Amino acid sequence: RFPMSRLPLLLLVPVLALAGCGGKDDDGRDLSLAETVAREVREEMARENLDVGRGKGLPHAELTPEGEMLIDGKPVGLDPAQRELAIAYRGNVAAIAEAGAGIGMQGAELAKDSIGIAINGLLSGEGTAAVEEKTKEKAKEIEATAMALCDRLPALYQSQQALAEAVPEFAPYAEMDESDIDDCHVNVN
Repeated sequence: RFPMSRLPLLLLVPVLALAGCGGKDDDGRDLSLAETVAREVREEMARENLDVGRGKGLPHAELTPEGEMLIDGKPVGLDPAQRELAIAYRGNVAAIAEAGAGIGMQGAELAKDSIGIAINGLLSGEGTAAVEEKTKEKAKEIEATAMALCDRLPALYQSQQALAEAVPEFAPYAEMDESDIDDCHVNVN
């Protein structure tokens, strides 16, 4: 006989199944939710202006997908070499944003999977230690992905510095420094 006390847990199963739904790629292959979100971030970064900030009393600044810098909506007027640097910087920001979105979705999937693991553990009589071990294994995957994101930061920093050097109007918006790279690695560990 099935214990009625486990009924609320079973009601979560359909919700958890829906939480795992993603989209389809161009070939019709099912995508995980993380893959779907990463694709959406990539597509948005390809078509939307990148907000580079507005702090410290600075006017609003953006970089267009074509590599033009806009300050308060007005083009700065970059030459082709400067535009290439702006596009390279945008590409590095996009890679970080995509990886960050992926990590966020992995975290959501970990939460969903952990609930599933806990439900299975309760239903199978598996001990708490086994459930915790399975969850820790999944968390290590996220940690590895986060470390890979940290490893991308030097390229972002270098592209920011190159753009700031070539485009004086961008320099006040270049707030990342080398300590951000170190902090990322410390925070992941």
